[in-house]
Amino acid sequence: MKPLCRLLLALALLLSSPAWARLDWSALEQYRPQQRLLYFEAASPALAGTLLVWPEQDRQHDWLAMAQYWQQRGWDFILLLPEPAQHSLDPATEQATPAQQAWLDRLGERLGQVLADTESAPPLLVLTQGSATPWYQQLVEAGRLPPPDALVVLDASPAGYARQQMLAMSLARSDYPVLDIYSHPHDPASRLNRLRRQYQATQREKNDYGQQHLQGHALLERHITAWLVRLGWLAPPPGAPDYLKGRIHETGISRSTDTGAGD
Repeated sequence: MKPLCRLLLALALLLSSPAWARLDWSALEQYRPQQRLLYFEAASPALAGTLLVWPEQDRQHDWLAMAQYWQQRGWDFILLLPEPAQHSLDPATEQATPAQQAWLDRLGERLGQVLADTESAPPLLVLTQGSATPWYQQLVEAGRLPPPDALVVLDASPAGYARQQMLAMSLARSDYPVLDIYSHPHDPASRLNRLRRQYQATQREKNDYGQQHLQGHALLERHITAWLVRLGWLAPPPGAPDYLKGRIHETGISRSTDTGAGD
């Protein structure tokens, strides 16, 4: 059995059992201990791009099954191990404690090493989930990390006005396209964050910002692929379905109907 097949079989068993909680990442050949990540190299020698995924704390298992999808399409797939501090610390604090600043410095160095080789490579697409999003934006805005060529945000719904407003303004003033995906449309925090971000994007005339509702994690590749087609990164294949041509009204794929808020 080929190494990739063995890996996928092992992951399938882990994801369907309590064994996931005991998974030792260092046992996987794709694990890079110094940077604390899994690096899945593209299946073809002609690299089409790099997808870096920074997941929410305790949600990294959601992303392992996605690696093969991007590998087969010529993309390097990088999955970071999240850190507890990204969820427990406050990115909107006006005066960071020495401990928080030290953690942020270490984080910048770690991710800087990861992204050092991508600056002269094909496009860099970054996906941040939940609490990873404001920290990533902070590092980019501070010049600690190179900006992505495009950013996908998934379920980033911080609580509290300061955190919500900080993230909304940060995304609105970014100079790269942003796809803002949410899977909990009726959650009050999710809705308020979406309203703030849509309002800020409209105020700043950020036309490359968009929101989409995700009705199932298995459909995430569709959202991202269709978006990249509309950005001109990917060509739609012959006979492509509607979701790859910008018409995203298939089951599970819909645009947000929020109109924005000025609070």
